[in-house]
Amino acid sequence: MGNVLSFSRKHGKLAKSKNTQNVQKKTEPLKYYLPNFITDTDIMVMSHFFDRYLFQCNFKAPIEEKLTSGQCKVLDVCCGAGTWLLDMASAYGSSNFFGIDLCFVFPTEIKPENVQFKLGDVLEGLPFDDNTFDYVHQGHMVDVFTLDQWHFAITEIIRVCKPGGYVEFAEPELATNSGPIVSKFYDALVELSESRNVKIRMYDNIIGILNSTISVQNVESKKEVISLGLKKGGYVGNEYLMIHNEFFLNVPMPETLSKFMGLSEREYLELYKRAKNEVESVFSPDCEVYKIWCQKR
Repeated sequence: MGNVLSFSRKHGKLAKSKNTQNVQKKTEPLKYYLPNFITDTDIMVMSHFFDRYLFQCNFKAPIEEKLTSGQCKVLDVCCGAGTWLLDMASAYGSSNFFGIDLCFVFPTEIKPENVQFKLGDVLEGLPFDDNTFDYVHQGHMVDVFTLDQWHFAITEIIRVCKPGGYVEFAEPELATNSGPIVSKFYDALVELSESRNVKIRMYDNIIGILNSTISVQNVESKKEVISLGLKKGGYVGNEYLMIHNEFFLNVPMPETLSKFMGLSEREYLELYKRAKNEVESVFSPDCEVYKIWCQKR
């Protein structure tokens, strides 16, 4: 999903902080660290590494044994550049991984042999037979689908999952404890989204859809929280602020969102500078990220 910018992160280069007091809330040793990001790194790519860092895993569904045994067939819906999928395929070389996305942004030549990508739109129906995959994953579509489209996409994801298999969703939520300036941007974003019938805060809706679906059981979720900015969040919070900045400053957001705020684009950009200062000096919103999973009956 979304437009993919150049991604030139050097694999294996780990990020380190000079602020040794706030760097990690996790207990050492960590399984996953944060790579060094550059400013034009695709938001979706950045989000993958933050999710992996926050949860210290790429998934929460109990599929580790299946993946390790090499008998697992995995689908990533709306895979984008395929970052999550490539990470998984490298870790579980004897299992098979498939990605599907509406946009032709995934790699076609330089990729592990156990990965296949396919063009397709989940909203037109996934091009796979019923009961094909042991595990189906989808992440970061909260600002894309309408509520009706969410219902359809979840139905399709469950359809192609095998009985006994698992489906999982990874989605962020807007902070609810932001300062007055940042709240102006959040309120405008919610208004813009609702004008398209898109829900920005989808956690409760996803849980509700799954709990009302008779073909799945054992609906579970896990929440991780990261404080935005350096003051409260340390190095990690400061890096997460990069994603925040990229989202609100990348085209077409200034042009589009400024209209909902009654501002010119210049006024929008000036106000966002104040929002960054607010985060860095006064208020540090707590951003929530969820993983939600369940088993198909």
